[in-house]
Amino acid sequence: MSDLPPSKFISRLNILGRGATAWVFKLDQDIALKYVRKGRLKEFQAENEMYDLFEKHRSSPYIVHSFFRLPGLNFMQLMSSGLDQRIYSNQRRDERNLRCLEVLRLEPTPKVEQWAAELSGALAWLDSLGLVQGDLRPHNILLDVDDHLKLADFDCVAKVGSRNPGNPPPWARLVPKDGFGMYGTASELFTFGSILYNLTHGCEPYEELDLDGNEVVELLRLMKFPELSQSGLDQVTYRCWHGEYESLADLASEMANLEGAKAAPRAALFDENHIAPMRDRCCQFLTGSLAGIEIAAVSSGEE
Repeated sequence: MSDLPPSKFISRLNILGRGATAWVFKLDQDIALKYVRKGRLKEFQAENEMYDLFEKHRSSPYIVHSFFRLPGLNFMQLMSSGLDQRIYSNQRRDERNLRCLEVLRLEPTPKVEQWAAELSGALAWLDSLGLVQGDLRPHNILLDVDDHLKLADFDCVAKVGSRNPGNPPPWARLVPKDGFGMYGTASELFTFGSILYNLTHGCEPYEELDLDGNEVVELLRLMKFPELSQSGLDQVTYRCWHGEYESLADLASEMANLEGAKAAPRAALFDENHIAPMRDRCCQFLTGSLAGIEIAAVSSGEE
């Protein structure tokens, strides 16, 4: 079966990208539409159910917002780019082997401090619900039109204390005698530290050495990390890699007090006064130009 969405659907919208579970389209200047890939309805619905749960709690300004959902469809806040794309734009890359050859420039320290506060805020908010994102890496972190960082892709969300299946290095670390261990403060701190290193140094840990994945896995398992400076952000990376924060809330509190975070405009927290008209607009699309598309979406999710 072809993995392409229905042809009439393609002709109406601009494709922004494709992930493991969905196609992403630009629906309007501020709305994106995630459309389930064939055979992935179960995984797609896992994210929709997470957003149902999120809406029962006071939301966070540091996650990508969902306005309206149906089986196989998710109408979401349109974002401008991904954090990984931003990082790659600052590099000279080997596109064939997907690695950094040279760091051309770094993001300004105040910007990195802002993003550190926003990402740690998202992780602490999820932790307050007893959850982790489950696939934490720059690919699943997006930037909005105002350059605020927001966590995305919640189809792999797991409970704190559940088994961590791991991620490619450097986004997870093998724990001696226990695989990747359990999800919790230590696992999220480690990944946050690797993402922060990626931002402050312009490449992934050890990426400049062209080591294979198994070599990096072993170095991280032995806690042999790249050399760090005495700068404030490098010391945060050190403390995260070594699990020295008591909680993600403690990390978020410290990051919120960084100068770049305090100086940056606050990300907007959508309330019902904003969400309600956005939801109405989504419904209008479903009864207008996208009439019947929800049926096609469910059909495309079947094996």
